Amino acid sequence: MQTSKSSLRNVITIVICLVALTMLASCEKNEEKGGSKELSPPEWIKGEWEYDGIVYKVYFKFTSNDVVFSLPYGSISSFSDLYEDGNYAIEEIKTDNSYVITVTRNQSKTISKFTKGDNDTHIQYFTIEVGVSDDIATFILNKK
Repeated sequence: MQTSKSSLRNVITIVICLVALTMLASCEKNEEKGGSKELSPPEWIKGEWEYDGIVYKVYFKFTSNDVVFSLPYGSISSFSDLYEDGNYAIEEIKTDNSYVITVTRNQSKTISKFTKGDNDTHIQYFTIEVGVSDDIATFILNKK
């Protein structure tokens, strides 16, 4: 009799633990895809930056929790929009003179690196797409 009660307690404890683990795992997955991730660009890059060339116009706006951008073909988006889409993973690396954002989707990866210029009026923007087109672009962005 005693052994069946302790066995039943063990089974109930295991079931409760499995349910708790399942709930934790599903919450973690929803949080990753729920759009609550915010970028935090370094102070030196915050503000509006642009490249206004003859053929291309490139624009970035760095805020305390996002990066809004318009790329050469005129589409405007933000990294928080990509994150909310749920199909992208976004990572950032910050240093005193560079800021790197890596966006991964399926088999492709886009790496955008912003490097502080000699003064506060320009930064270098370098981007590469790995896995799809392997496009490379680089621009000097001026403070707007």
